Amino acid sequence: MQKYKIARIILLFAVSVQMLSCSKTAGDDPAGMDASLALSLLTRNGNGDLALAGEDEFTSLAVYIFNHDNGDLEFSELVTDFTPESAANSYVRSVRVTKDKKAIYAVANYAGKNFTANGQAVTIDENTPKSTLDALEIVSSSFSADDIAMIGKTATTMSGTAVNASVEMERLVGRVDMHVFKSAELTDDLVELTSIEFRNQVVRSNVQYQSKAMPGGDIRRTETYTPATAGYLDVVPDDADYAALKPSDAEKSFYSYQNISGEEDPSGAAPDDASTPYLLVNVKVNGAPVTYRGDLKNTAGFYDLERNRIYRVKAVVGAPNDLLFLRVDVLKWDTELSSITYDELAFAFSGVDYGANYGQVSQSAPATYDFKLAAPDGAVWAANLTNGHDFKLLSEGGYVSQGITRADSYSVRIVPAKSFTPNVERETRFYISIDGKKAKINPDNAGGSFAEGRKYPGTETDILIKQIQ
Repeated sequence: MQKYKIARIILLFAVSVQMLSCSKTAGDDPAGMDASLALSLLTRNGNGDLALAGEDEFTSLAVYIFNHDNGDLEFSELVTDFTPESAANSYVRSVRVTKDKKAIYAVANYAGKNFTANGQAVTIDENTPKSTLDALEIVSSSFSADDIAMIGKTATTMSGTAVNASVEMERLVGRVDMHVFKSAELTDDLVELTSIEFRNQVVRSNVQYQSKAMPGGDIRRTETYTPATAGYLDVVPDDADYAALKPSDAEKSFYSYQNISGEEDPSGAAPDDASTPYLLVNVKVNGAPVTYRGDLKNTAGFYDLERNRIYRVKAVVGAPNDLLFLRVDVLKWDTELSSITYDELAFAFSGVDYGANYGQVSQSAPATYDFKLAAPDGAVWAANLTNGHDFKLLSEGGYVSQGITRADSYSVRIVPAKSFTPNVERETRFYISIDGKKAKINPDNAGGSFAEGRKYPGTETDILIKQIQ
């Protein structure tokens, strides 16, 4: 059984073709823009067991393609309104660029946020220069699960006239899930949780991809959670029962920008109360108030809270005046490896006109295909062209180039981007990717008239399309 090995990356940016956006290019066919860059941003949280409601919702997206060497902006797009179809969690664009090396930037959920660069307030728009993005910082007065800022960046060498590039996104925050229990020694005691204090929560961050640099100034505060109703703590469960708990079972989930202190626990140095992250759990033991403290550390023993990580904390209060016992599991927020088989991929594909069935298009005769993805639930598909300079996918009149699992079919239409020129051969290969991997839309031995019994010219995954007069 053939399998797709799919890296479910937390970040598959997904945006429907029906979304509202504004973009900046150098024109419809600008001089020197003689290469095609197929860009995809992947943002979906693949580990559903770690997700909280709303964390996969994206409210805005800014995408930039720069000339890597001189910083010239060759393409930008701002997406500020998302339709229900955008739950597909996929952003795919084929744009014209020069053949020079590219620097690609993406900022998610930027709208309504406060940004600075070099000490000056900054507004994210379609003209934001590369130098500003390189110096960008963000400051937040509050955090929301459904509006988490993210950053993506990559460099791509244009090794040919048609190049594919993907950008992995990372969340700028870490999340601390607090599961609070009482020790077995307090089984017969009433232990009431009154509040949890998250000390040294960071509210400012640089917006550079995979950076651990900390901004200067007053960037830390305390966030306090107080239960809406009084409740008594349960005795700490065994490891099996604790492992079965979900993030939604936590008393509270805190968010914070990264807090990199670099103080190592094995050295014996005490944590710096003014900067390192720690927790105060306030309870009443048989009516008497008691405060317990626990320090957050990563897997290396540093008093650090890193971005794009989940800190799953089992906090156990013991006898009065004892220290808080913390078990901290540091989990990678963004990646889960899984396998999807062809049995799980339920899709239907068919050509509906002469251009589609024979791989020949003209200005008056397009190639139109119907595509339906029925399973697995939540999968993302995208139509792709290897030559986006001479051909294009229509995104109007009911035609789309991407979508998600649903019962109804989608229509995909391919047309020439240029008028026919005698003695100039123009061709492209058309394929459909599902969660970033090619689907067999043109299988061998399908009873067709082309090589290996295929219904369309090309290979098992790619349909060859030529321009005719």
